[in-house]
Amino acid sequence: MPATPTSAKYTLRIRPQATLGVDKATGRIIGVTDNASQSAAELVGSWTGAPVSETEIEQVSLQADQFLMPGLIDTHTHAPQFTFLGIGHDLPLMDWLNKYTFKHESEFKDTDKAREFYSQVIDRTVRNGVTFAAYYGTIHLEANKILAETIRTKGQRAYVGKVCMDANSPDYYSESTEDSIEVTEDFIKHVLGDQAEHRLYGLPIQSHLCENPSEIEFAKSCFPECRSYAGIYDAFDLFTSRTIMAHCVHMSDEELALMRSRGVGVSHCPNSNFTLSSGIADVRRFIKEGIPVGLGTDVSGGYTPSMLDAMRMAAAANRALTALKRDRGDKLEGRDAVPLEAAEAVFLATQGGARVMGMDDELGSLEPGKLFDALVVDLSTPLSPVPSIASTPAQFVFLADDRNVAQVYVNGKQIHSST
Repeated sequence: MPATPTSAKYTLRIRPQATLGVDKATGRIIGVTDNASQSAAELVGSWTGAPVSETEIEQVSLQADQFLMPGLIDTHTHAPQFTFLGIGHDLPLMDWLNKYTFKHESEFKDTDKAREFYSQVIDRTVRNGVTFAAYYGTIHLEANKILAETIRTKGQRAYVGKVCMDANSPDYYSESTEDSIEVTEDFIKHVLGDQAEHRLYGLPIQSHLCENPSEIEFAKSCFPECRSYAGIYDAFDLFTSRTIMAHCVHMSDEELALMRSRGVGVSHCPNSNFTLSSGIADVRRFIKEGIPVGLGTDVSGGYTPSMLDAMRMAAAANRALTALKRDRGDKLEGRDAVPLEAAEAVFLATQGGARVMGMDDELGSLEPGKLFDALVVDLSTPLSPVPSIASTPAQFVFLADDRNVAQVYVNGKQIHSST
């Protein structure tokens, strides 16, 4: 039973009796048919136009309390910060960075630590159903190579970003501008191999924007010639259609217009925004302005790598902001007056994330032609927090956890099974 966001934005289509075909050679979905009465060979033939025998087809049937859905896409998380999950959430952002983040990230100059710990990180995100993630590494070349190779070995899809930091951090965790450029280019060449010569530039960019009022004032004080925080990135050609900006809590109309004009996407990180008291990002505003938006866990500003939690937190943030607007007398009309629905939360975690990552033509829904990045969800697993297959999408969003993620597929290959 595939459940998938559709090409119609922020909607969910549930197909109770569907058959889906995947070409294992390419990892692509070749067809989806409802209430199929044909044999597997006949279906594949109708999808591909080529004859095939039953013996060439591997058939998998789901159980009564299982369903198939697109893989979850985490558009913002910090791999080295899993070392201090749940620590320091009594501090605001800037104090938290100075007391915990720089110290813990600096320890990844130790490649043995990176090798041991990054393996655990990727296993944990995959168990939570994350098929595609935008990871931050550290400033260290060798540790970032280990992170990229670990992801590749385990089969997850990912962007891996080397942190570039030549100012406003402790001496023990900083780099010169020249070293940063050189190491970044070396890292790109290591990851892309023969493709690097043609793809050294124009790659995805990820950073943080308008997360916390004190951070905004600090950034603007460093670049007084720029009109806004968003304008700083734009002045240095860092606002492109391949840019992912996390948080975007305190955005002016001018900044949103600039983001829209450049095609910049937003990673909404509600857990972190709540936990570090940064504020509440207005997802409805992003949607209304036509800005791509997905969800991020932002470990370890966020205290869990669960994208299901990110969905729940996105709904809670929307409800809290709606109540604040109501209580201050704002006039709420249209979708602004409607709580974020379960289908919208699923869309943000799948198709929305794919759009932010620049891969919505390839990922985010279970449609013919797209890559098969998917989860088998099992609601009958022991101690399942979700009652049964008769549960509504809202019950899945608000109750499910990693115990319900039975299998994880990326590019048509199974990379995790809970059994």
